[in-house]
Amino acid sequence: MGLLDQLKEQARSVQSESARPDTEALERNRLLVNGACRRAHDYWKELAEQLNALRPPCRARYLIDARAPLDGLTCGDYRTVPQMQVGHGGEARYQSIVLAWQASNGKQYRITKELPRDIERMRACLVQAGTPCHETAVRNTSTGRVQATSFEFRGAVTASVRLTPLPDVGKVRLSFVNLDQLERVDAEYPAAVLRERLLDEIGRWIIGEPHTVLEYAAEVKRYAH
Repeated sequence: MGLLDQLKEQARSVQSESARPDTEALERNRLLVNGACRRAHDYWKELAEQLNALRPPCRARYLIDARAPLDGLTCGDYRTVPQMQVGHGGEARYQSIVLAWQASNGKQYRITKELPRDIERMRACLVQAGTPCHETAVRNTSTGRVQATSFEFRGAVTASVRLTPLPDVGKVRLSFVNLDQLERVDAEYPAAVLRERLLDEIGRWIIGEPHTVLEYAAEVKRYAH
């Protein structure tokens, strides 16, 4: 075998070795991420119990319509919803955990929009808020033609924090929905930092206090309606 052939064979061996997944590292990442999910799940269960007892006022500003902001909301119905998967070894692993709650004031709203862009914006806001709505076509009394759309809905917004494990890279993704306003914020963290300090900061954000949740986050993305 010539020199070039030897070098080609060695290069193929090196490339094959580097392409092979490090199963030990992957398993360490999965254990680390699953442990972080378990800590968050335990913390959020206790947090939900305390907040359901306190029923704190909502400090977020929700603008379903610029002329009719939802105000006087109270937060309640805090609940944690984990999704689990049983691994090959029989160990239960987290697929996601959601801490969800509702901010409501018991009022009924009726808002009428005429322009198509305003109608679509109202629909988008209500979908983002998770607010059921009844739409009615408003017709011209003379011609019978539709001239507007009336939206009837209850003053209630669903908010949540979703934790999604990223075990292959040893990270977690947190999605914050409607905490300050009608938007979703995604951020990623190393699983190792999802401990009591960060969970406390998330709790502060949930109840409307100053927080540093996004200060050290990576891949922060915002999605508005």
